[in-house]
Amino acid sequence: MRKSLFVIVALNAFLSTNQVFADDVDAFVEACLSSSNIDRPICECTAQKAKRELSPKGFDFVIATLRRDDRVTAKLRTEMTIQEMTQAGTFMTRGPAQCAKGS
Repeated sequence: MRKSLFVIVALNAFLSTNQVFADDVDAFVEACLSSSNIDRPICECTAQKAKRELSPKGFDFVIATLRRDDRVTAKLRTEMTIQEMTQAGTFMTRGPAQCAKGS
């Protein structure tokens, strides 16, 4: 009984995490599409790349920047390290280009 309960709890956690990941990626893609002239496949690739390469706060910062949400970007700036800020701040200058090249 305990083993079955553990499996159910673990499966729920896994599915919840994957749903959050998908929601984050979807939010990135929508922000990318609405703020640029980048095509959907490149925005999707860029979102996946950002999720892998940036910290969670860095990822959120790029989304907020794409959305032009100054309140969120200002808040995140106070919470991020210099390295996170640098990576997030330059990500959109290289991420989409790398995706377009197939990297």
